[in-house]
Amino acid sequence: MACGVLDGTDAAFRIGGFGRDDWVFDVGYDMSAFVEELPRLINALRSGREVELDLYSQGVERTLTFSPDGDRVLIKCVSRTSWVPQPEVEVCDASDLLGMCVRLAHDFAGAVGAVAPAIARLEPFDRWRRGKV
Repeated sequence: MACGVLDGTDAAFRIGGFGRDDWVFDVGYDMSAFVEELPRLINALRSGREVELDLYSQGVERTLTFSPDGDRVLIKCVSRTSWVPQPEVEVCDASDLLGMCVRLAHDFAGAVGAVAPAIARLEPFDRWRRGKV
């Protein structure tokens, strides 16, 4: 619902990696697949657990596996389309990745709050907007 509302604005969501700077995510549909997994990703990063995200939307169709490795996270991408990730694994500083995900949640909730305050009052958006990610 929140991504659908943002789709009618000038909001943009950019994700890339594994040899492509921009995966050309649609805000209304593709982003919703990512945002629905965002709380699970943040919790796993905080607790140092491995987590898998299924970006199932048609045309994207890839799975990201985040595996903790000390103070870094190994991110493996498996494509279910003809696109081949190059490289298949990327490495990110764990605290940087967590910070990026927390900022995304906060900024996403703020954007929803600006255009649809009633939706922004729902969980988890209200908590995210208040900085409790």
